[in-house]
Amino acid sequence: MRTAGVAVAMASRGRPTTYLVIADDSGGTVRIYASDKFPADASADLATRLLDTAEAVRSRLQGLEVARAVVRRADRPRQANNKDGPRFRLLMEGAVTSAARGVVVDTVIGTGADTGAWYGTSKRDLDSAAGRLVADAGLHEDYTEAASAALAALRRP
Repeated sequence: MRTAGVAVAMASRGRPTTYLVIADDSGGTVRIYASDKFPADASADLATRLLDTAEAVRSRLQGLEVARAVVRRADRPRQANNKDGPRFRLLMEGAVTSAARGVVVDTVIGTGADTGAWYGTSKRDLDSAAGRLVADAGLHEDYTEAASAALAALRRP
């Protein structure tokens, strides 16, 4: 089965970057089939950044024959805050979830704890497995959360 994992990170102030990892276990072993990143254009207004990134994710997913997608949502912060960074990230997560759902009917969104549970382990152990997969594929560690979501999608009931 081929699955997509999507995660959003704040690369810099006001500039979320969306990471996409496609995992494939059809050969008996899990491997990263494809990956991509979509940095938002910091010079564009917020609505344009959300639309452009969502459209880029939707376009990329259309040709990949993905059976299931998981978008990794930000974990709850220990202390609530009202800063722009976390709000931008949540907005982007909503936009890319909608884009993924437009292409992949079986799309869900969950926190790190959720994805760990779907995989049958803890968030920490899932992220470790994803980190090894990312390293084996020669990708930057920034792809780990997206790879973690893609792995969770392989086992989600």
